[in-house]
Amino acid sequence: MSTEKPSSELLNELILLASRSPSPHNTQPWSPRIVDGGIEVSIVPGRTLPAGDPTFRDVIMALGAWIESCAIGAAEKGYAADVEVLPALSELDSLPIAGPADATRPVFRITLSPSATATDTPASAAGLLPFTTDDVRERRVYRGTLVGKPEVFVHLDSLQLPAWLRVRSLDDAAMKQLSTLGIAFTASRATVANELLHWLRLDPRHPRYHRDGMTDSMLVMPRPLARIAAPFTRRARLRDPLVAVAGPVARFLEGLGRDASLPSAVADEKGAPTHHVLVANSRAAGIDDILSITEAMDSRIGVSEPHALEAGRVLQRLWLHAHRQGIAISPHSELIDSPAAHGALRKRLGLARSDVALSVFSAGVAETQHVPRSPRLTDPAR
Repeated sequence: MSTEKPSSELLNELILLASRSPSPHNTQPWSPRIVDGGIEVSIVPGRTLPAGDPTFRDVIMALGAWIESCAIGAAEKGYAADVEVLPALSELDSLPIAGPADATRPVFRITLSPSATATDTPASAAGLLPFTTDDVRERRVYRGTLVGKPEVFVHLDSLQLPAWLRVRSLDDAAMKQLSTLGIAFTASRATVANELLHWLRLDPRHPRYHRDGMTDSMLVMPRPLARIAAPFTRRARLRDPLVAVAGPVARFLEGLGRDASLPSAVADEKGAPTHHVLVANSRAAGIDDILSITEAMDSRIGVSEPHALEAGRVLQRLWLHAHRQGIAISPHSELIDSPAAHGALRKRLGLARSDVALSVFSAGVAETQHVPRSPRLTDPAR
């Protein structure tokens, strides 16, 4: 059992590991620092998405994934990660639109304590952990063709989902139509479209191609198409007219999609990817805490910020569980961002008023063995 205070080297190692966590548009909105033997994390305003993620839902869930990754790394070293949620997490509306992180306003603090279950045997080998640091590093996101393995998300007891969270399945036909509707919403709102274009890295010559954002390889874009599109993501004189023209077209398509009924639910075709929705029940989350119910009602997310943070930890476990089964994930936040798609999604799943859809993702075996890694700010300079 570990008895010594964690070293700065270990804490830095955990920070590096947690940097491999998923984030919206690969913005990596976290700013960690070592403080008195622990880790405090603040949010970088310039790495949030004011247009696409105005409720901070995706940012907070990304922070939850960061915590889960850190906890997995700590457990392998014989430590338990104790998380203290700080008031600033519920005060994100006061953040500036842009700029660096404010180290005086961390949103959570992690301290490590010796784990009572740690042994001299690696935790993963001893069966004490469901996941390893290798899982965190090698987890795959793939936006190309996925071949489904429906059984992967049938039994999730080992993941210890809290009672207020559940995973619902969405049929393939509805997924295709709702995703198209969500994409049309993104393209039809100039601020959201510009924000997305800002985080695209479609040419290796982009100065941040190996640092952050979404690259052409991540998006599985054919190289010729990526090279043609790249200037539109970086030059305002090209980008602004494109967004101006795309907006009315996308709004027209969005209108058609909004008025169209979803196809009847039928059994998915063999080989189709599976689609899943992480759903929280705000009433169940606050059943033992009246204040939590009130906070959920006041929160634009639909659950309190601490609950959204916990949901992010669960989402990371779900995606690591998929990785263990040889499965890649494709996230679809556009289904929740679009009011029309979100409403149709709720109706399709028969969600109650107290139910909140927090994340939508597809899962399946990637068509290629080479799934590109997303760049990280912590990667060695190239």
